[in-house]
Amino acid sequence: MKKKYFIFFLLICMFLHVNAEGEATLKNIKVSGKECKCIEYNCEVEVDGNSAIVSYELYDNNAKVDRQSGFSVDLTSSVTTIKINVTNTLNGEKVENTYSIAITKHEKSKNSKLKFLKVNGQTIKLLDNVIVYQYNAKYDEKNIVVQAEVEDATAKIVSELNFEFDLERTTDSFDFDVKTESGEITTYRIFAIREEKPDTSLKSLKIDHGNINFDKKKYEYEFNVEYSVNNISVEAVPNNKDAVVKIENKDLIVGDNTIKIIVTNKKAESTYILNVKREENIDKSIANLKELEIEEYPNLSFKPNVLDYNLYFREIPSFLSVKAIPENKNGKVEIMNNNNLEEDSKVVIKVTIDNMSISREYTLNIVKKSFNSNNKTLILITAIILFITMIVLFIIEHKSINKKRKETIKKIKEMNKKKEKEKKEVKKESKKISVKDKKPNDDEIEII
Repeated sequence: MKKKYFIFFLLICMFLHVNAEGEATLKNIKVSGKECKCIEYNCEVEVDGNSAIVSYELYDNNAKVDRQSGFSVDLTSSVTTIKINVTNTLNGEKVENTYSIAITKHEKSKNSKLKFLKVNGQTIKLLDNVIVYQYNAKYDEKNIVVQAEVEDATAKIVSELNFEFDLERTTDSFDFDVKTESGEITTYRIFAIREEKPDTSLKSLKIDHGNINFDKKKYEYEFNVEYSVNNISVEAVPNNKDAVVKIENKDLIVGDNTIKIIVTNKKAESTYILNVKREENIDKSIANLKELEIEEYPNLSFKPNVLDYNLYFREIPSFLSVKAIPENKNGKVEIMNNNNLEEDSKVVIKVTIDNMSISREYTLNIVKKSFNSNNKTLILITAIILFITMIVLFIIEHKSINKKRKETIKKIKEMNKKKEKEKKEVKKESKKISVKDKKPNDDEIEII
């Protein structure tokens, strides 16, 4: 059995050998190591670069070719076609075949277009030839996360796609690069615009005990109250009508207290803090001042039991000339922090009863006076009214002048008409006179 298979194998080999003899054919045709696709004698292949090496094998080593395997070809155009002639002799006759190999030079892609683009999960609509896109960020977004995919699989995104967006910035731009197969780089830009933070400021803040110099941009205040004050009434009005105000801890204990005024608008929140110190249960009124006068501030409305005062100055003096008289004859007055005054300075008048170890402090808050928004609005309205008044007066004056001009023209016309009439009458009278003076002719003489 094995002998039969061996004989059969020898016969096949002999057949193949006989079949190969005299053939003018090629096999394993490659260009720059890349195998060609051939249909009979027509082959094609696509390669990179500007030159290529063509290699092949002969079915019959006795065959002859006009180009030996391993020759180089310059690829000067997108498609370069080469010919290889193969000749052989079969049974005394010449056999010849010509192979045509079309070599296509691969053009590297320059496509850097995006397939899709998302910023913080929001899909951005892509436009042709546009590389800058706008993203409207929320007021509290701290990061910009970009998701992008290129249209051409040969292109790549070569930049980081996660960015920090500083909360202090209202606008910023974030770039990422796409590198094409050809090596060109296109820079895409995300221009982020942060939405305005919902207004969580207060328009006004009033308390029934103590004085504070309220400023909507100032979020913390300090003041003292007497022992008899166990609750603070707070009136807080937000700037934005949609904001909600919540007040915490209005009841006071002896010592330090913190009252929080929380203003919420949508997801935004601001907290104003009142640090209130409630005095101990000691009658300190014996350390009150009987009189308090300030030369630089003559309109001070002094009350012995009111401990905090706001003094408003257009020009802040370097110090205050203070006259402070205690109610108790044993009271001793000390004035502190009364040098080199500036905005937000606090002058403290301390009254001490030495033999009783009791003291009380009056605080003068120095405030720089300026036009508030209401004054500015009033000035603006006044200016508008004056401007409108000037325009109205100008129009009235203009109409009056036109009226006088029309009346003058009318009078001139009437005078001209009168003169014309007088001329006609004079002319008519002159004609009558001329007729009377005229002598009669012969026809007009009566014969008696």
